Amino acid sequence: MSDEFNIHPAARDELHDTIRYYAGLDEDGSLAFDFEATFYRYTATIVANPLLYNIRRRAVRRANLKPRFDEYYIAYMIWREKVVILAIAHAKRRPYYWRKRIGEAKQMF
Repeated sequence: MSDEFNIHPAARDELHDTIRYYAGLDEDGSLAFDFEATFYRYTATIVANPLLYNIRRRAVRRANLKPRFDEYYIAYMIWREKVVILAIAHAKRRPYYWRKRIGEAKQMF
């Protein structure tokens, strides 16, 4: 397994949108910084041990960003021996809206 990962363009947009959202909540930007750091910490864990999190739907795994940002999760799959991040999603909004990204990611990566 590679130490890299791929990220669907829409998931990258979600990451940036969420960072911007948290940046708007406090004056010093610490929430945004903490969210980004949490995302990359979880991503490093996923890449190092991609089977750590359970399969939730089809071949997609879900890592909840606990404890501080547990309303968000990373949806990812393993494709061609590489982690592919499909979404940085809010757990209470539009469940599985990102499903079509599975096929898209298989063509992209």
